[in-house]
Amino acid sequence: EQGRIGGRIHWLDLILLLMVLAVMARTIIFSWPRFDRREERKIRLEIVAFGVPVDLAESLAVGQWVKDQTSGEFLGQITKKELSPPRRERRGFGELNLPALRQQQDVLLILERFGRINEREGIFCGREVVRSGQERLFHTLYTEFVGRINRISVMNE
Repeated sequence: EQGRIGGRIHWLDLILLLMVLAVMARTIIFSWPRFDRREERKIRLEIVAFGVPVDLAESLAVGQWVKDQTSGEFLGQITKKELSPPRRERRGFGELNLPALRQQQDVLLILERFGRINEREGIFCGREVVRSGQERLFHTLYTEFVGRINRISVMNE
């Protein structure tokens, strides 16, 4: 009778108004920051690599940073390295030693870095969650190897 601007609201306008208000409320609620407690703590990762050739195991050194291949995130800096079985005779640079190429070692690497701990989701070293038991492709500046995250511990400092 008086149109859309007049004294009465048309039922279609009322439905559209409620839908717009619902979309606005949903957008505000989902864009609000989460209330999860997040902490930055020092994290220690233990990585085990089985059957690494001797030459590649020797190129892993304390102080190198280890990067996860799939996510591209640095998981930490090597602080300790253990080799098993004991080291074989070292060879000079450029010397060809065929039996040494066939020998393999198991390597245990201890990595440390600061990471984010989220109570609901887990431990983050960058954007991706890190969990024990994951097998990944890792690489340093010089070496690429397959390893398994054996243990994760949060340091109390």
